[in-house]
Amino acid sequence: MTPKITAKDKNVMTFTLAVLLLAVIILGVSFSYQKRTPKVIHSMDVILTKKIHSEAPEEADYLSVNDQQGGGETDDKTRPTSLVSGPAVVAEGLAKKQSQHQQKQLAEQKTAIITSQQSTVKQSAERRELTKNKPKQQQQQNSREQRLAQMKEEIAKKIERYAKKPRTKYVSSSTKAYEYAPYINNWVKQIERTGDLNYPEKAKKKSFQGEVMLTVGINKDGSLHEIKIIKPSDFRFLNEAAKHIVQLSQPFEPLPETQEQVDILYITRTWQFLPGHLLRQK
Repeated sequence: MTPKITAKDKNVMTFTLAVLLLAVIILGVSFSYQKRTPKVIHSMDVILTKKIHSEAPEEADYLSVNDQQGGGETDDKTRPTSLVSGPAVVAEGLAKKQSQHQQKQLAEQKTAIITSQQSTVKQSAERRELTKNKPKQQQQQNSREQRLAQMKEEIAKKIERYAKKPRTKYVSSSTKAYEYAPYINNWVKQIERTGDLNYPEKAKKKSFQGEVMLTVGINKDGSLHEIKIIKPSDFRFLNEAAKHIVQLSQPFEPLPETQEQVDILYITRTWQFLPGHLLRQK
C-alpha cells in the first residue's frame, strides 16, 4: 500500500528547496576539485665564518654563527670557499664512511683476536708437546742414570774382586824363578820322600809305571790351596795316588819373602812312578 503525500508535506519540501537555492545565490558557495600537492620545505645553506661584522645584514643569503656583511666583486649570490677545503661529500654520505671505518676497525680487531688465538693455540700445543715429551725425557734420563749406576757398580765390583784376588805366580821346570828356587827344591824333595813311603800298593803288586803332571797351589802360609791334574796317566789310580801323596806331604813351609809379594805359588811338575817303588820328578 503506497503512502499518501499530504499537502503539508509538499509545503515543507518546497520551503526547504527554496531556502537552499537562496543560500547558493547569496553566499556564492561553489564546489570544485583541487589536486592536493605536498608541502615543500625549502632548504637553506649554513656556512661557517671566521670574521665578525658589527652590523647584521638586512637580508641574509646564508645562515652563519657570526654576523657578516657581503663582500667580494660579484653581484651574484656565491657560496664562499676556503683555500683548504674539507673532503668532498660522497654519495654514500658520512654514515657509510663511518660504517666502513668501523668495519675496518672490526676487521683489524678480528685479525688481532685470530692471531692471538692462534698464538695461544700454538703455545698450548707446545706446552702439551713438552708435557707429553717430559715423561719420555725423564724416563731416558732415569735410564741413563741407571746405566751409569750399574756401570759404577760393576766397576766397583771388579775393583773389589781385583783387590781381593790373591797375587799368584806360576812356576814350572822351565821357569827361571831364582827367588823361589831353594823353596821349590826343598818342596820337591819333601814330595819324593812322602811318595817313596806311600807308594800305591796296586802299583807295587803289578809293577805299574806311569807319570802324572800336577799343578799344586800353595798359600802364603804354606797350606795347600788346590791340586789340578794337567796331564793324567793312562792309569786312573795313579792320578789319584799322585794327588794323595801331595796331600800327605803337608804341611809345607811358608812362602819366602820376595819382592813380588806373592799370595799363592803354583808349582807345575811331572811325577813319575818308577820301578823299585820310587816317585821322582821328571
